[in-house]
Amino acid sequence: MSLFSKIKNLIKFLLGEPRIAPTSGKTLLYIWIKEDLKNFKGDLGVDFGGGTMQNKKYFATKKYVCVDSTKSELDKGLIENPDAIAVNMKMQDYMKKNLKEKADFLLCVQTMGSNYYFQHNETFETIKQMYFFLKPGGNMVFNIGITDKSLNELKDQIVEFFNKKFQSLDVRDYGDFDIAPKKPSWPVIILFYAYLMKIFFPFRNLFNSKKNKIYFVCKNKL
Repeated sequence: MSLFSKIKNLIKFLLGEPRIAPTSGKTLLYIWIKEDLKNFKGDLGVDFGGGTMQNKKYFATKKYVCVDSTKSELDKGLIENPDAIAVNMKMQDYMKKNLKEKADFLLCVQTMGSNYYFQHNETFETIKQMYFFLKPGGNMVFNIGITDKSLNELKDQIVEFFNKKFQSLDVRDYGDFDIAPKKPSWPVIILFYAYLMKIFFPFRNLFNSKKNKIYFVCKNKL
């Protein structure tokens, strides 16, 4: 067995099956999701822009609903997750239609400021809508990318809106950190960089990286 294979097996043993993306910044996002979502229980969890439902394994809610505007992605997700509920609809429309069944937990990552199909000028209003769609005591996790506003301006606007609305609000800035070379050990290097970014804050915005994403963890709606 090669050294690379031994390292991969060791990673699987220590970390399970980590979700590794093309950049360390996005891999860091998946590490955060895995760690944060296990703490958020309840009856209903909704994954906005969840696509093929790769986030489902991290949900601790009894019921998992994946809302996405691309039906082919949802169909792929249902093959591996037949117990999931797939809704082919814009997230804003889903929340308007289901106001009577508010959620205990909401997730929306790699959509606002990232996804081609999302109207990014609606980011702030959509986040407000998510807040009102959440039950008292509920939690929500989301990230945002660059929209029609500066990222810092949008961040300040969101933080001001959430003031005294949650028991705690955790806001984390990060970038891509996409300097990993394209070679067989590439996934291992990406994962290594992602953990460096997780542990050492300055690494989140170094080298080819720049702050182009912000991650929010909103706990216990008041």
